[in-house]
Order: sequence, then structure tokens, then C-alpha cells
Amino acid sequence: MHNTMIAAHTGCGIYPDNTMASFDEGIQFGADIVEVDVRVSKDGKAILLHDDSPYLHTCTYEQLNNPAIRPLLGPVYNDHEIATLEQVLQESVTLGLKLNVDIKTADAIDATVRLIRQFEAQKRVFITGCSDNIMVRYPDIQVMLNTPDDLSMEQMERYGDFAEVLCSEAMQGGYAGLNMNGFTCLPPIVSRARAAGLMVWVYTVNFRSAMEWFLKMEVDAITTREPKILMQLKNDLKKYIKR
Repeated sequence: MHNTMIAAHTGCGIYPDNTMASFDEGIQFGADIVEVDVRVSKDGKAILLHDDSPYLHTCTYEQLNNPAIRPLLGPVYNDHEIATLEQVLQESVTLGLKLNVDIKTADAIDATVRLIRQFEAQKRVFITGCSDNIMVRYPDIQVMLNTPDDLSMEQMERYGDFAEVLCSEAMQGGYAGLNMNGFTCLPPIVSRARAAGLMVWVYTVNFRSAMEWFLKMEVDAITTREPKILMQLKNDLKKYIKR
């Protein structure tokens, strides 16, 4: 059985997205990869945050994390400090945990790369989201090509051609693989990617039937907010194959 990795989406448990408590849950669930979103504060600090805010452009990290200010980023910060990418890398280093760092804006790239290099985490960190020629500027950093969220009727009808174009783009661009919306991933692209030495990750897959479909398709990673369900399904399939 192909060893599809379990990627725990931030917010996969009871704690809010992009908090250290949520990150810890991903680890506790036994995920192979934990996903986080990254932006930067005014002073260039890489922080875990999905949505933009005007306060990011006017406040340093220390100012943002002040208990009187941070709730302005969202109500969850009444109870949680703003997590940093440095904290995530520090906590994950002894575990050898893989990370999916979803960079939300180009201005967060340099700070992210500096930290990856600082922790010598090039082999276990994968960038998704805003890539902006990272592979040219930083060839030691692994980047996944984000593919279209939706496909046209023509692309569906000529899916083999679509797969060929995407894999060629990924190979020529120096990407480590494809990061695909689960609705757009079909078996031909997995076969073509594997032949090209590219990984295929799918997101965000939360239903058991879809998880089983992608496990049988032998994608390389499934990003989910339900890692416990995916873990159990993988274990069930292993037991079935051994019979």
C-alpha cells in the first residue's frame, strides 16, 4: 500500500486556526505534515495568520501581540497569543515533522526562507500559496505548485492534456510537486506526476469517502481537518490488505 501522508490542516481540532494550540493538536493526532498560514508584521516577523489586516502594516509583532491590541485581529486572540513561524519550527525540529507553510503574500517569503534555513529545515518544509519565483531565488527551498481551483469543461474533457501541461510546468519551474484542490485531481495526473518524479498533494478533504478515493489513487498527501478519520481509514485499509 502506498504511504499517503496525513497533512493536518490548521484548526483540525477544537482550537482556532493558526494558534500554537491548534498546531500542537496536529502533532498529537499523529499527522505526518502540519499546515499553517504565514504573513508578516510591520517589522518583518513571520506570524501565523490567514487573513490580511491593516494592523499588520502598522504594528510590529510585539505591538500586535499586546493583549490590548491582538483581539483587533480577531476574537480568538482574546485567549490566544499570536503564534510565530519560529515557534512552529522550534517545536517541530526534534520531531522531524514536515510542515506545509502556506505563504499568503509575497512580502512573507524572505522572512519564511530565513527561518527555514536557520533551522536547517529545507528537507522537511514545503511552501504552498504565494511562491513568486522562490525556486529561482532560493533553489534549496521546496515549493509545491498550486494548481487551478476550478477546471473548465474543456480541461475536464481533455484531462490528459491538462495533466501534461501542469506536470511540464512543475518540472520546468523546479517545483517539488502539485498542490491540488481535491475536486480537480483525477488518476491521470497522479500517474503523469509520478512518472515525472513529482508529488501530488490534495486539499482539503474532510469526508471519509473522498479520503478513501484518494488513498486508492495513491496521492502523496491528503490535507484534512479530520486527521483522526483519515488515520483510522489508513489503518483499516492496511488491515484489509494484510488479510
